[in-house]
Amino acid sequence: MSYKNWPIKWGLYLFFFLGILQSAMAQDPRFAQFYAAPDQLNPALSVVHDGQMRFIINYRDQWSSVLNEAPFRTVAAHYDYRINIRKSDYLGIGFNALQDQAGASRLKRTKGQANLSFMKYLGGGKEKDFYLVAGAQAGIGQHSLDWSDLWFSGQYDAGNEVINFDLPSGEIESRTGGVYPDFSAGLLWYIVGNDYSFYAGGAIYHLNTPNISIFETGVDRLHRRYVGHFGGELGITKYLSLLPAASVFFQGPATDVNIGTNFRYTSGDEDDLALRIGAWAHVSGKEIAGVAFEAITVTSMLEMKTWTLGLSYDINTSQLTPASNARGAFEVSFTYIVPAKNRKRGKVVCPKF
Repeated sequence: MSYKNWPIKWGLYLFFFLGILQSAMAQDPRFAQFYAAPDQLNPALSVVHDGQMRFIINYRDQWSSVLNEAPFRTVAAHYDYRINIRKSDYLGIGFNALQDQAGASRLKRTKGQANLSFMKYLGGGKEKDFYLVAGAQAGIGQHSLDWSDLWFSGQYDAGNEVINFDLPSGEIESRTGGVYPDFSAGLLWYIVGNDYSFYAGGAIYHLNTPNISIFETGVDRLHRRYVGHFGGELGITKYLSLLPAASVFFQGPATDVNIGTNFRYTSGDEDDLALRIGAWAHVSGKEIAGVAFEAITVTSMLEMKTWTLGLSYDINTSQLTPASNARGAFEVSFTYIVPAKNRKRGKVVCPKF
């Protein structure tokens, strides 16, 4: 393509990525390490850990290989505090925040929420324990756009073959939408045995289908997101275990599936370092585009007594593979757990995620 036609070339790129952004605006951001992002997977997970308090940070960077300085970036933070209200029943309260920025338009989604969850001991004994957990989230969110790097056909100066940003775009430019309320809820059931565990849960996000339009008089309803997930841990030897898991999201016309496993190795001493490595498959589906194998995610995690550091990378297998050279997304998660002061009374039997 000649230099004279470069506006057409970049216009096609812009059209393509604006299509991605339109889809992204109506759907929630995702983390490949979904098991390390409890707020985005199931509100009931905010109380399921073996400490008194927990702090989590998640960061994801996607499409830097294609969008250069305007990739998709997502940052999330989580805090929760667990209260023992009966012998083996617990109440969890917490807060979470997320900001997601996508593409050349700098589409930003910002939200903050409060969490409330209740863990009920269902019974068991020396060999296994059963729990049922219910959780809910309530908060606010806002969407915004940055028009400064966008241009439209009306701004193309054909005589000089340049884009003139001083020309009117002919578009209705609204930068920030209104603040909207958002509500979600979920359930989780799990069993923990001597050398195994299993959990299954489900959640519904955006129960009130909030209006996320960036235009004052516009209406753009955010689809409810239905989540199903399950997993567990299977002891292979004294030092090695398998942690398979899967999550399925349904949101409007889109479907998102993550499935895979981590291998966990430990010396057998709970105060020593543990290592996880694994691989995960990401499959998505849309009514128009059909089912697509999006990425293979490779993961590694380091565990100490009170903290866990997770690193992962998505190897792109989608239609963008030629443009991205199979480079997808980089992701980091960090979890820090403050042990209970009374460890004997405050100890919670829970699965590893």
